[in-house]
Amino acid sequence: MAAQRAGFSAWPEQWRWDDDRVQSYRARGMSGVVVEEITVGGVRESGVLLPMRQPPKWQGVVFLLMGLVFLSVAVLLLIEAILIDEWLVLVGVPVSVAIAGVALFAAYRGLIVHRLVVPGLVITPTRVVRRGGSGDLMVVAWADIAGVRPYVRETGPAKWHNMFGVDVRDPDVFWQAAGRRRGGRVARALAGAEVVMVSDAVMLMNPLVAYHLILHYLENPDLRPHVCRSVRRDPS
Repeated sequence: MAAQRAGFSAWPEQWRWDDDRVQSYRARGMSGVVVEEITVGGVRESGVLLPMRQPPKWQGVVFLLMGLVFLSVAVLLLIEAILIDEWLVLVGVPVSVAIAGVALFAAYRGLIVHRLVVPGLVITPTRVVRRGGSGDLMVVAWADIAGVRPYVRETGPAKWHNMFGVDVRDPDVFWQAAGRRRGGRVARALAGAEVVMVSDAVMLMNPLVAYHLILHYLENPDLRPHVCRSVRRDPS
């Protein structure tokens, strides 16, 4: 069987593998997995961080340059309006300032905040939290999770990524509770219940271990209070 040849006891049948992929997974091991405190909705509890890669810094640099460009445009429009006494030009000033503000805020989150936050999945006794590189949280209670679904996503003629998604029982209820009605509409349009999507390309640790850890605690609710003990063992 593929799982046996890959050296793992339970390689999902839906996933693909090759020698390079297997070696990459093994090399990552439990890298970066730690116990940390996380606060959600005023409730603080301990959880296990399954770390992901930081977003590339060049994205923050691009937003910074974009923000400076539009800020310069706003200044030039203001100067032009004064020099030629054409105040209709001022209409473009607030638009340019608004775009610059959005871009500079994105640059701040990409260049400053990402240094303070490690993105990843945090599993706690009560929930699974998807934390982005800017500190944004997607929170899913264990009771709302319908399953953890492995699959493959094609990214090119010869490129693919092993993925797993966290599906909820009722997407409409979940998105409304999360205050993201638009997300609910998108979920209905796609006829999907996936609210958290994880690619093996973004995981710092062995993605196979991450998948099995979440599946393990989903299927064994009595073990969730002891989730933090899992970092002392290497499931791979």
